[in-house]
Amino acid sequence: MSNNNYPKISDLSSPILDAIPDMFVLCDKDTTILDILHPKEELLSGRVKDLTGCRLTDKSSKQVFGIDIECFDEVLHTRKPRRSVFRHRGHESGQTLYYEVFLSYLKSGHILADIRSLHEDSIAQMESEHLHYFFTEVLDNIAIPISVKSMDTERYIYWNKKAELFGRTAGEMIGGTEELFMPKDKAFQIQQLDRRLAQNKEKQYQGIEKYTVRDRKEHTFIVTRTLFFFGTEKLIMASALDISELKETQASLLHTKDELARKNMALSSALSLAKVIPWGCDIEKNIFYCDYNAYHPDNTMEPDEHGCYVVPMDNYFAGIHPAYRQEAIRMISELTKGIRTEFHETYRVHWFNKQQWEWVQIQCNVARRSAEGKPISLIGSAQRITEQKETEQALLQAKEELNIKNVMLSSVLKIAHVIPWYGDLKAGTFSCDYNEYHHEKANGPNEKGEYMLSFDSFFSRIHPDYQEHASKQFNDLIAGHIAEYHEVYPIHWYNDLEYEWLETQSSIPKYGSDGSPLQLIGSARVITAQKQMEESLRKAKEQAERSNTLKSAFLANMSHEIRTPLNAIVGFSELLADAEEEEEKKEYLQIIRNSNALLLQLIGDILDLSKIEAGTLEFSFADHDLNKIMEELEQTARMKIFNPAIEVVCKDRIPGCMIHTDRGRLLQVLHNFINNAAKFTGQGYIHFGYRQQSDGRWYFYVEDSGCGIPTDKIDDVFERFVKLDAKVKGTGLGLAISKSIIERLGGEIGVFSVEGEGSTFWFLLPSECITTPTPIEKIKEEEFPLSRIKTDKTTLLIAEDDAANYKLFEVMLKKHYTLLHAWNGREAVEMFKAHRPDIILMDIKMPEMDGYEATAAIRQLSPDIPIIAVTAFAYPEDMRRILSSGFDGCLPKPVCADNLKKKILELCPGK
Repeated sequence: MSNNNYPKISDLSSPILDAIPDMFVLCDKDTTILDILHPKEELLSGRVKDLTGCRLTDKSSKQVFGIDIECFDEVLHTRKPRRSVFRHRGHESGQTLYYEVFLSYLKSGHILADIRSLHEDSIAQMESEHLHYFFTEVLDNIAIPISVKSMDTERYIYWNKKAELFGRTAGEMIGGTEELFMPKDKAFQIQQLDRRLAQNKEKQYQGIEKYTVRDRKEHTFIVTRTLFFFGTEKLIMASALDISELKETQASLLHTKDELARKNMALSSALSLAKVIPWGCDIEKNIFYCDYNAYHPDNTMEPDEHGCYVVPMDNYFAGIHPAYRQEAIRMISELTKGIRTEFHETYRVHWFNKQQWEWVQIQCNVARRSAEGKPISLIGSAQRITEQKETEQALLQAKEELNIKNVMLSSVLKIAHVIPWYGDLKAGTFSCDYNEYHHEKANGPNEKGEYMLSFDSFFSRIHPDYQEHASKQFNDLIAGHIAEYHEVYPIHWYNDLEYEWLETQSSIPKYGSDGSPLQLIGSARVITAQKQMEESLRKAKEQAERSNTLKSAFLANMSHEIRTPLNAIVGFSELLADAEEEEEKKEYLQIIRNSNALLLQLIGDILDLSKIEAGTLEFSFADHDLNKIMEELEQTARMKIFNPAIEVVCKDRIPGCMIHTDRGRLLQVLHNFINNAAKFTGQGYIHFGYRQQSDGRWYFYVEDSGCGIPTDKIDDVFERFVKLDAKVKGTGLGLAISKSIIERLGGEIGVFSVEGEGSTFWFLLPSECITTPTPIEKIKEEEFPLSRIKTDKTTLLIAEDDAANYKLFEVMLKKHYTLLHAWNGREAVEMFKAHRPDIILMDIKMPEMDGYEATAAIRQLSPDIPIIAVTAFAYPEDMRRILSSGFDGCLPKPVCADNLKKKILELCPGK
């Protein structure tokens, strides 16, 4: 057959087109659709007639053919074919289908579009190329380590450049597993975690992990592991954000603040860094988009059919803070115009909602360009760094505060006499400012104005008992066995003669590249006075503990001490009722009186102690005849000391002396001295008296010939709860109370004693408290014997609300007086109006109207009626109030019958 008989392709164009399954679309130059051959149902769904005559730019045509108009224009002008790919969701299957479009220019001036379906292998290859493009163009530009692992093979398929800091390159890790860059046990944990993610047991993992990287140091990372799909393949992308430097900076700042006066506020900032979000930008469509699950703000719409969160450019720029908006617009504009190829900016945006501003770090590159080189799409990443920015601002503020505190610290150190110093480990020397400290034998400062001292010289000055330990601790610090050196020891600080207590602290702030320490910093402070104070406090504490022990013992014995006289009072009071002999009654009464006196002493001592503890011990000062006080003291002492083998004499006195003092407190001290002397003197003498010393002060003393006091116990006798002989009755409080009284009177107290020979207790009072006027004739006070009470009976009104107390007054007074009884103050006023008694005994605390109110009311009726207060309120301040409230006298309970009758005769001498 000759060639002339062979068929030509041009002759068979119609059968060839019919044989090709592709869909052909013939378009005019203005994109009008002229004809459609082999229409695909998945695309057109029977709408061929509807589309014929439409333009490719129409919305309905765009949704069907997916022909890129820019490609169409390029083919029209260059007359060169172009290829593109588009996706379309099938009308019947609902699946996403991929199509390949070939645009060709025909000589007739028309454009022919050949649209064919892509097979799964072609789609996979295309998506693989897209994924590879995403890895290389996006992930390699991210400034943190990122890796991708296939869960089908459990091996890595991607390892970016930043990930090489873990010690493995991409070439080594692709196809490898975790054992290549971490221990097996750690690798096993990571593999188990990835398997849980692949099984959808966890959506995402984020945690703090530590790894040793290329610099051979342990770094802290925030690791995020996220599951995503490529087709049916499960992939896990891992990112690691190194926060070591931030942690170290924060720790260093906290440590520095603690060092500088320990008043700095701790920076506690929990850094929650968001994962890196890849995003894209379609410049032609003016939209930004990213994976919906990776990021979307609150209250946003559902993702599009591709699972993306899509936002128009205008909306995106509207969400940027006004202060940064124009700069962001300018950056994107310069990218789209080709002025720049990338940008890296930080600004504030409405990230999660429209109420709060968040700091975001943006990186962007041109992803695709047109045939003319014009950018048509961008790709980049976004990272929320609000906490990091806040931390940076806090660090800047802290730096400013630190500068201020440095100035303050310098002033504080000078005031506190704290000396900062430095140690050069290479030179083996300490140095500090010469003006702040130097030894008295120092030659002078060096050229830097410093006082230098070698390590050996310094440690040789430490006291031998502390030298070895101090040197060992210092060497341990240098060797890294301890982090901080803090020692206290005595040292020849200012000179070579005297030791001073020194407190030193030091640490190592600077290390060499090999990890060896280079420099020391520290401080030194002389604390000799503090150590002396601590020693004093220690002794005081021991004394207080000893006193508390004695106090506890006292309280334990107090029940016994109080019950002993109470037992005698109660017992002999009952026996008194049955006694028939007068002598027996007198004996019982004397025992009751003695027990009553002992009980009153116990109660008085306890009350005085409580007032001393509270700092409220009251004094009532007046002028008194000192010799009369001494005579009274002598008589009382002789009455109390029944032993005829003891001589009780007031030896020294000066005629005419008047003393301005609290009479009761003075007698309390002297009685205490005499009572103690009587307890420890079996025979001999008890002498007492007073005289004026050469310095003008007045010397009072009580001297005895008793057993004396052991030398080791003399210093303790004036302490509380101290009893030198536990067998001798007493509270152990008398001398301690006496010491407090004398000190309040402005005096001094003490004792001389020789064991086996006797003791002399003494006190000194200021010279001005006693006067010695020109002797004048003394007028003796009139004595009022009980026999002077008239038998015609004076009327006496007793205001007392307690029946037992009134019964006691009745027994004491009914033989000599006519008695009227009022149960309260109001009744007392009424009875005074009705009976006009000669004298009134008034209780203070009564119902309805108390003694003060009743006395005020009676004084309005009669300013002259004698009124005697009989009350249990017995403190000096109570006495002063009573005498200033219209009363003529006061007797504290319990009342002695003789004292009561004398007081009545004193105020009513003619009755």
